[in-house]
Amino acid sequence: MALRLLPPLRASIAASRIASSASRTSNLSRPFFTLPGSSPTTQSLTATRKLPYAPAPLYDLIADVDSYVQFVPYCSRSRVTRWSDPDAAGRRWPTLADLHVGWGGFDEVFTSRLRCVPGVSVEAVSGSTQPGGGGPDASAVFRSLVTRWSVKELAGLPSPSTEVHLAIDFQFTNPLYAAVSAAVSDKVAGLMIEAFEKQARQKLGSRRKL
Repeated sequence: MALRLLPPLRASIAASRIASSASRTSNLSRPFFTLPGSSPTTQSLTATRKLPYAPAPLYDLIADVDSYVQFVPYCSRSRVTRWSDPDAAGRRWPTLADLHVGWGGFDEVFTSRLRCVPGVSVEAVSGSTQPGGGGPDASAVFRSLVTRWSVKELAGLPSPSTEVHLAIDFQFTNPLYAAVSAAVSDKVAGLMIEAFEKQARQKLGSRRKL
Protein backbone atom coordinates (compact mmCIF):
# COMPACT_ATOMS: atom_id res chain seq x y z
CA MET A 1 0.00 0.00 0.00
CA ALA A 2 1.22 3.51 -0.75
CA LEU A 3 0.52 6.12 1.93
CA ARG A 4 1.16 9.83 1.76
CA LEU A 5 0.12 12.03 4.67
CA LEU A 6 -0.62 15.57 3.57
CA PRO A 7 0.86 18.50 5.54
CA PRO A 8 -1.47 19.64 8.39
CA LEU A 9 -2.31 22.97 6.71
CA ARG A 10 -3.28 21.34 3.40
CA ALA A 11 -5.28 18.64 5.19
CA SER A 12 -7.13 21.30 7.19
CA ILE A 13 -7.94 23.32 4.07
CA ALA A 14 -9.09 20.20 2.21
CA ALA A 15 -11.34 19.14 5.07
CA SER A 16 -12.84 22.63 5.28
CA ARG A 17 -13.62 22.73 1.55
CA ILE A 18 -15.20 19.28 1.61
CA ALA A 19 -17.33 20.09 4.64
CA SER A 20 -18.61 23.33 3.08
CA SER A 21 -19.56 21.57 -0.16
CA ALA A 22 -21.51 18.80 1.54
CA SER A 23 -24.60 20.66 2.74
CA ARG A 24 -26.87 18.27 0.81
CA THR A 25 -26.76 14.71 2.16
CA SER A 26 -29.41 12.04 2.41
CA ASN A 27 -30.34 9.87 5.41
CA LEU A 28 -26.77 10.20 6.69
CA SER A 29 -25.70 8.79 10.04
CA ARG A 30 -22.40 8.48 11.86
CA PRO A 31 -21.34 7.17 15.25
CA PHE A 32 -19.07 8.81 17.79
CA PHE A 33 -15.41 8.39 16.95
CA THR A 34 -13.15 6.47 19.29
CA LEU A 35 -10.95 8.50 21.57
CA PRO A 36 -7.14 8.38 21.42
CA GLY A 37 -5.88 5.45 23.42
CA SER A 38 -9.01 3.33 23.03
CA SER A 39 -9.35 0.29 20.78
CA PRO A 40 -10.40 1.03 17.19
CA THR A 41 -14.05 0.21 16.58
CA THR A 42 -16.01 -0.27 13.39
CA GLN A 43 -17.87 2.86 12.31
CA SER A 44 -20.73 3.10 9.83
CA LEU A 45 -22.04 5.68 7.38
CA THR A 46 -25.16 5.35 5.25
CA ALA A 47 -27.01 7.34 2.59
CA THR A 48 -30.08 6.61 0.46
CA ARG A 49 -31.60 8.15 -2.66
CA LYS A 50 -34.77 7.45 -4.63
CA LEU A 51 -34.02 7.84 -8.33
CA PRO A 52 -36.36 7.87 -11.36
CA TYR A 53 -34.63 5.05 -13.23
CA ALA A 54 -35.00 1.29 -13.50
CA PRO A 55 -32.71 -0.81 -11.24
CA ALA A 56 -30.79 -2.50 -14.09
CA PRO A 57 -29.08 0.57 -15.63
CA LEU A 58 -28.30 1.96 -12.18
CA TYR A 59 -26.72 -1.34 -11.18
CA ASP A 60 -24.62 -1.32 -14.34
CA LEU A 61 -23.26 2.11 -13.38
CA ILE A 62 -22.35 0.84 -9.92
CA ALA A 63 -20.68 -2.31 -11.28
CA ASP A 64 -18.59 -0.24 -13.73
CA VAL A 65 -15.75 0.15 -11.23
CA ASP A 66 -13.30 1.39 -13.88
CA SER A 67 -15.46 4.52 -14.24
CA TYR A 68 -15.35 5.44 -10.53
CA VAL A 69 -12.54 7.88 -11.20
CA GLN A 70 -15.02 9.93 -13.26
CA PHE A 71 -17.46 10.64 -10.45
CA VAL A 72 -16.64 9.14 -7.04
CA PRO A 73 -15.38 11.86 -4.64
CA TYR A 74 -11.75 11.48 -3.53
CA CYS A 75 -11.07 8.74 -6.14
CA SER A 76 -8.13 9.68 -8.36
CA ARG A 77 -7.82 6.33 -10.16
CA SER A 78 -9.82 3.10 -10.43
CA ARG A 79 -8.83 -0.09 -12.22
CA VAL A 80 -10.34 -3.59 -12.24
CA THR A 81 -7.54 -6.17 -12.05
CA ARG A 82 -9.54 -9.40 -12.03
CA TRP A 83 -12.85 -10.54 -13.52
CA SER A 84 -15.20 -13.45 -12.86
CA ASP A 85 -15.86 -16.24 -15.31
CA PRO A 86 -18.81 -15.54 -17.63
CA ASP A 87 -22.19 -16.07 -15.96
CA ALA A 88 -25.22 -17.75 -17.55
CA ALA A 89 -25.83 -14.62 -19.62
CA GLY A 90 -22.19 -14.53 -20.75
CA ARG A 91 -21.33 -11.49 -18.65
CA ARG A 92 -18.21 -11.14 -16.54
CA TRP A 93 -18.17 -9.17 -13.29
CA PRO A 94 -15.27 -7.44 -11.49
CA THR A 95 -13.81 -9.40 -8.56
CA LEU A 96 -10.68 -7.38 -7.69
CA ALA A 97 -9.78 -3.71 -8.17
CA ASP A 98 -7.26 -1.06 -7.16
CA LEU A 99 -8.69 2.27 -6.04
CA HIS A 100 -6.56 5.35 -5.41
CA VAL A 101 -8.30 7.41 -2.74
CA GLY A 102 -7.54 10.65 -0.91
CA TRP A 103 -9.70 11.27 2.16
CA GLY A 104 -9.29 13.68 5.06
CA GLY A 105 -5.58 14.25 4.48
CA PHE A 106 -4.76 10.66 3.50
CA ASP A 107 -3.78 9.50 0.03
CA GLU A 108 -3.70 5.73 -0.39
CA VAL A 109 -4.12 2.83 -2.80
CA PHE A 110 -6.70 0.23 -1.80
CA THR A 111 -6.92 -3.28 -3.18
CA SER A 112 -10.58 -4.26 -2.92
CA ARG A 113 -12.22 -7.65 -3.26
CA LEU A 114 -15.48 -7.17 -5.14
CA ARG A 115 -18.64 -9.20 -4.61
CA CYS A 116 -21.30 -8.61 -7.24
CA VAL A 117 -24.85 -9.90 -6.92
CA PRO A 118 -26.16 -8.96 -10.38
CA GLY A 119 -29.06 -6.54 -10.23
CA VAL A 120 -28.88 -6.32 -6.43
CA SER A 121 -25.59 -5.19 -4.88
CA VAL A 122 -21.88 -4.50 -5.31
CA GLU A 123 -19.65 -4.84 -2.26
CA ALA A 124 -15.99 -3.80 -2.07
CA VAL A 125 -13.95 -5.19 0.83
CA SER A 126 -10.44 -4.15 1.90
CA GLY A 127 -8.79 -5.76 4.90
CA SER A 128 -10.73 -8.24 7.01
CA THR A 129 -14.37 -8.14 8.13
CA GLN A 130 -13.57 -10.46 11.05
CA PRO A 131 -13.13 -9.06 14.60
CA GLY A 132 -9.78 -7.32 14.84
CA GLY A 133 -9.66 -6.57 11.12
CA GLY A 134 -6.40 -6.78 9.25
CA GLY A 135 -5.54 -9.02 6.34
CA PRO A 136 -3.23 -9.15 3.32
CA ASP A 137 -4.96 -6.19 1.65
CA ALA A 138 -5.43 -4.05 4.78
CA SER A 139 -4.07 -0.53 4.42
CA ALA A 140 -1.87 1.58 6.67
CA VAL A 141 -4.88 3.78 7.55
CA PHE A 142 -7.82 1.36 7.54
CA ARG A 143 -7.80 -2.00 9.28
CA SER A 144 -10.95 -2.76 7.32
CA LEU A 145 -13.09 -0.87 4.79
CA VAL A 146 -16.34 -2.23 3.36
CA THR A 147 -18.41 -0.27 0.84
CA ARG A 148 -21.75 -1.72 -0.26
CA TRP A 149 -24.06 -0.32 -2.95
CA SER A 150 -27.51 -1.85 -3.38
CA VAL A 151 -30.50 -1.13 -5.61
CA LYS A 152 -34.17 -1.99 -5.06
CA GLU A 153 -37.14 -1.34 -7.29
CA LEU A 154 -39.80 0.77 -5.57
CA ALA A 155 -43.44 -0.23 -5.78
CA GLY A 156 -46.24 2.29 -5.52
CA LEU A 157 -44.26 5.07 -7.19
CA PRO A 158 -44.28 6.19 -10.82
CA SER A 159 -42.38 3.62 -12.86
CA PRO A 160 -39.47 3.32 -13.12
CA SER A 161 -38.30 4.14 -9.58
CA THR A 162 -35.37 2.71 -7.65
CA GLU A 163 -33.94 3.12 -4.17
CA VAL A 164 -30.15 3.30 -4.14
CA HIS A 165 -28.55 2.60 -0.77
CA LEU A 166 -24.90 3.11 0.17
CA ALA A 167 -23.35 1.73 3.35
CA ILE A 168 -19.73 2.22 4.42
CA ASP A 169 -18.24 0.33 7.38
CA PHE A 170 -14.67 1.10 8.34
CA GLN A 171 -12.16 0.60 11.12
CA PHE A 172 -9.04 2.74 11.46
CA THR A 173 -5.72 1.18 12.38
CA ASN A 174 -5.23 3.97 14.92
CA PRO A 175 -7.91 6.01 16.75
CA LEU A 176 -5.88 9.15 16.03
CA TYR A 177 -6.81 8.84 12.36
CA ALA A 178 -10.47 9.18 13.35
CA ALA A 179 -9.78 12.53 14.98
CA VAL A 180 -7.86 13.80 11.95
CA SER A 181 -10.63 12.84 9.53
CA ALA A 182 -13.62 13.75 11.71
CA ALA A 183 -14.48 16.88 9.68
CA VAL A 184 -14.62 14.84 6.48
CA SER A 185 -15.76 11.30 7.26
CA ASP A 186 -19.35 12.05 8.20
CA LYS A 187 -19.88 13.73 4.80
CA VAL A 188 -18.47 10.91 2.67
CA ALA A 189 -21.57 8.75 2.12
CA GLY A 190 -23.77 11.73 1.28
CA LEU A 191 -21.24 13.15 -1.16
CA MET A 192 -20.75 9.78 -2.85
CA ILE A 193 -24.44 9.13 -3.43
CA GLU A 194 -24.98 12.70 -4.63
CA ALA A 195 -22.14 12.22 -7.12
CA PHE A 196 -23.72 8.94 -8.23
CA GLU A 197 -27.05 10.69 -8.85
CA LYS A 198 -25.28 13.24 -11.07
CA GLN A 199 -23.55 10.42 -12.95
CA ALA A 200 -26.91 8.71 -13.50
CA ARG A 201 -28.42 11.90 -14.92
CA GLN A 202 -25.45 12.33 -17.25
CA LYS A 203 -25.45 8.72 -18.49
CA LEU A 204 -29.17 7.91 -18.41
CA GLY A 205 -30.72 11.31 -19.07
CA SER A 206 -32.59 13.78 -16.88
CA ARG A 207 -35.86 12.57 -15.37
CA ARG A 208 -38.45 13.88 -12.95
CA LYS A 209 -37.37 14.00 -9.32
CA LEU A 210 -39.05 11.65 -6.85
